[in-house]
Amino acid sequence: MKKSVFGRKLGRNTNQRKALFRSLIAALVEQGQIKTTLAKAKAVKAEAEKLITKAKKGTLTDKRVIFRTLPKRSLVNRLVEQIAPQLKERKSGYLRILKLEERKGDRAKMALLSFVDEVSLENPATQEPPKKEEKASPEAVTQTSEKKLATRRRKNDQTNKEK
Repeated sequence: MKKSVFGRKLGRNTNQRKALFRSLIAALVEQGQIKTTLAKAKAVKAEAEKLITKAKKGTLTDKRVIFRTLPKRSLVNRLVEQIAPQLKERKSGYLRILKLEERKGDRAKMALLSFVDEVSLENPATQEPPKKEEKASPEAVTQTSEKKLATRRRKNDQTNKEK
């Protein structure tokens, strides 16, 4: 007896579908938004929101569960340390699907999957303010350029002797 199983197959077998979901979620975490077909966006949204809910707790076990889906440790850290704290106020509904115009080639319905709140993907704690560069005197510039030129000449002479 055939049972009705929830989920979209998207014309792929299980392994291909899992790989597709992994790559879409990774792109979402990395870039903040992705442009894909409407069916893929609807299928990925639920999986991604579950991962964000896990990331909000941020325990070691949750990180390991997230690491099963996201292929890189840097993406797991970005999700747990940068994105999840910005979404602490929300209980659910972290992502939204905006419908776009149809794709020209096959008229597939396109959608933009993005975070509901504006999420900055840069970590402000690790960013350093730009340092003011001191202007070097013209004499210092000529001395450093002469040193570089002298080392290049020495290297060229050594390679010519070896030949």
